[in-house]
Amino acid sequence: MNARLVGLVLSVGVFVVGGYSYTVYRREPPTRDIADLRDAGMFSTRVDRWALACPEKITTATRNNLRRNGYGTFRPGTVHRIARTVFEFHELLPRATDGDGGALPCSAPFVETPDAGQCIHRQLINPSLDVWRGVLVDAGVEFDLDGGDEENEVDDSLQFRTDDCFRLECNDPEDSGIRELRLLPDGGFRHARADGGEIPWCNAATRRGRITPPCVIPDCSLPDGGWDDDGPEVDCRGIGPFGNQPGGSPRWRGCNVTPATFATGNACIPVECSVVAGDNPIDVLR
Repeated sequence: MNARLVGLVLSVGVFVVGGYSYTVYRREPPTRDIADLRDAGMFSTRVDRWALACPEKITTATRNNLRRNGYGTFRPGTVHRIARTVFEFHELLPRATDGDGGALPCSAPFVETPDAGQCIHRQLINPSLDVWRGVLVDAGVEFDLDGGDEENEVDDSLQFRTDDCFRLECNDPEDSGIRELRLLPDGGFRHARADGGEIPWCNAATRRGRITPPCVIPDCSLPDGGWDDDGPEVDCRGIGPFGNQPGGSPRWRGCNVTPATFATGNACIPVECSVVAGDNPIDVLR
C-alpha cells in the first residue's frame, strides 16, 4: 500500500488464509468514506480482490446489514462466519545478504516469495469491518466488552478468528461459497442488473454476507437462555458414520456438534464446527 492509503487504515491483526499470512486492515475511523480510500488508490493499486470468510462475533452494525439484505436476524455478540470483500496488496523487498553473499531470512511481517527471491508482505484492506466499542446493550442484554480480568484470561472482546478463514473467488460462479452468497433463500439472484445480468458479489467494497455453518448442534438451550450439556433428547440425531452402526440409522449423540451432512431433525441448530457443548452463552444461530 502507498503511504497515503496506510494513513487511512488500521491493522486488526494477522490472518492465515490458505497457508499465507495477511495483515488485515480496516478503515480508520470505521466511518471513513470509501471515496477517501478510492482516491488514495485502493481500487487502482490493488493486486487482487476476493471475499474473505472468517468466524466473527458480529456487531450491531453487521447484524443490521445481514438483516437488511435477507440473511436473517441474529443477536449481536453471536458468532457467525461472515464473508467480506477484501482488497489485496503486496509490499516487496529484495532479500538481504550476509557477508558471503548468502540470502538472509526475511524479517516479519515479510516472508519469502515462492521463488525465495524476494521478501513479501501480504496485506488486505477489509473496508466493511466494524468493531466492538465499549459496552453494547441490545434487546435489553448487556455485553461487557472488557479484556478479561485477573482470574479469567479469556478476552471477551476478541472479535475475529484469525486462524480459521478461507477465500472465495468473486468472479467464479462455480465457487460454492460465492454461489451461496449470490442466492436468496428463495433462489432468486441477490445482486442483479435491471436487464437480469448479474453484478459480481465483490462489486461493492463494503459488501458482506453470512455463510451457512458446516455443522449443527442439538438445541439444548434452557428457558432462561442457558445451556444444558446433559439436556433431554431432542430431535437432532446423527446419521451415517455418526448414526447407529451398522447401517447409520439416526442416533442421539447428546448435545454435541455434528457435520450438517450427517445430521437430521428439526431441533438442529447451525453452528461453526469449533463450537463445543458447554459454551455459555453458546454462540449460535437463534
